[in-house]
Amino acid sequence: MKDRLILLFCANASGDLKIKPLLVYHSEKPWAFKKHKVNKEQLSVLWQSNPKAWVTRLLFVQWVNVVFGHAVKQYLVDNNLPLTAMLLTDCALAHPPGLEEDLLEDLNFIKVMFLPPNTTPLLQPMDQQVIPNFKKKLYTRELFRRWFERTDRSSLTLHEFWREHFDIVSCLQIITIACARLCCETCLRCFCTCTRVNSVGGDCFLGEDHGPGGD
Repeated sequence: MKDRLILLFCANASGDLKIKPLLVYHSEKPWAFKKHKVNKEQLSVLWQSNPKAWVTRLLFVQWVNVVFGHAVKQYLVDNNLPLTAMLLTDCALAHPPGLEEDLLEDLNFIKVMFLPPNTTPLLQPMDQQVIPNFKKKLYTRELFRRWFERTDRSSLTLHEFWREHFDIVSCLQIITIACARLCCETCLRCFCTCTRVNSVGGDCFLGEDHGPGGD
């Protein structure tokens, strides 16, 4: 059984601000939401959907305006920093040039910088440690913990576990736990691995979309 979702991760260079992720799924209201009485407004992610479960320009801009911009503004105000920030992102189709023109008027302090094409594996900080740690360690570890907990001392097979005890709500629960366990040091190191960051008079934020399990 296959399923797909996309997660967009974002954090600042200092590692002390993790932005609420954008999650894109193929269904706006999965049956599991009704079964578990899920309120999307209370999720730890911004839930969005389209048939292909892919980040589009519209969904990305909505996330920037609704989540990213206001979280960054509050962070700068709370830390008595100048109202200026840079969003560092790759050249995906959902992040086309001219993105700054789509920002809300009160978010005009945000500048957008794009990495050169075909350099994401080398220059994208999120690719260095944050996404690998999330997928291979934090998410997978919690997933297997739940699997062992369910199958220990029982005849439940892996196939039965997936079919009867795992759904998109279970996935969201694991995402929430894994995101909470991403530490500041990991975000900071991923910047240091790629480049030397000098944040003077503001802060630098990075973002990338990635699925925890893919297809």
